[in-house]
Amino acid sequence: MKNIEIKLIDPKLTHNIRSEVLWPHKDLKDCTINEDNLSNTFHLGVFLNSNIVSIGTFIKEKNNTFKSINNQYRLRAMATSKIYQGKSMGYMLINFAIKYLREKNIKLLWCDARKVAIAFYEKSGFKTHGEYYLIPKIGLHKLMYIYL
Repeated sequence: MKNIEIKLIDPKLTHNIRSEVLWPHKDLKDCTINEDNLSNTFHLGVFLNSNIVSIGTFIKEKNNTFKSINNQYRLRAMATSKIYQGKSMGYMLINFAIKYLREKNIKLLWCDARKVAIAFYEKSGFKTHGEYYLIPKIGLHKLMYIYL
């Protein structure tokens, strides 16, 4: 596809897609997460013809399941606008993020993946860990990770 750009974005640019895809039960003004504005947090957006179509938030956060690995980041609130799902936008974002994190010497990226997204993450190189767990109002999740 032509006219695709992946870049760092302001957290406010994540709100519409978060609301549309991840949290339709929330008001748009509530589509924030506590870590959005931390100095170590960054947000990526995939733009198609200058329109944002996919987003992800990356937070410097250690998961104690991987105690021996110090340099960890957590992926949160990743989503692709419904009309662009299945068109590789999310894969492009993940691949860009992995390269970006490797350049920062990060060793592990992990996330709480929704059951419906597990196949996507597996195709992106992530592995699952443990059993499903329920996040209220959202659904079943599994811990997933990728060594960088």
